[in-house]
Amino acid sequence: MRNQLAPYLTSKQRISTKQSGNKKWHSTETSLISSTDFILRGIDQKKITAVVYLDMSKAFDTINHAILLKKLKDIGLSVPALQWFESYLSQRHQAVRINSVLSDKLPVVSGVPQGSVLGALLFSIYVNDLPNVCKNCSTECYVDDTKLLLSFSANDPTHAMQSINSDLQKICNWCFENCLMLNPDKTKLMVFGSRGMLPKLPDFKLSLLGKEIIPA
Repeated sequence: MRNQLAPYLTSKQRISTKQSGNKKWHSTETSLISSTDFILRGIDQKKITAVVYLDMSKAFDTINHAILLKKLKDIGLSVPALQWFESYLSQRHQAVRINSVLSDKLPVVSGVPQGSVLGALLFSIYVNDLPNVCKNCSTECYVDDTKLLLSFSANDPTHAMQSINSDLQKICNWCFENCLMLNPDKTKLMVFGSRGMLPKLPDFKLSLLGKEIIPA
């Protein structure tokens, strides 16, 4: 199924152009080159670029099956294909073994099978509309790794912080609606610029779910 789904997403342009994961001729290198180019353009324009590296807690384990099936329908999958995916995701159970003791089995009501060839691709589809949430920042994604990028003048950091914080709040709302959870403790902020511009930048900090994020 993966060998059929991936080409379909590419040929029908159903996957976001901001997503580099599970796409032919794309990789982590593609995402890195795009981000580096964005930063260098900012330096050429005598601007500073803030990059926020978002972290989602147990992202693959918290995928809501009903929402995933709806998103699979939205990208144009046929009824038989949707029925196949519903069967693939349902009637799974899990248990915990400690030494020789095995717990009772419990139904798995969310997430995609770990280590499966379809897991990462299904997650890419699940977060396909995430880049559209941001109104101020540019985004770059590689499966569950998402970066927000914004270039701004060192003379106007307040507006930049407000713009990024606004997009972060939109992403938090999107995560809540899609049963995903951001981890502010592992979310990082980095600031890039020329040696002449960075010293001009005053204190720069963001806020995510009540936690202050400062440049690493």
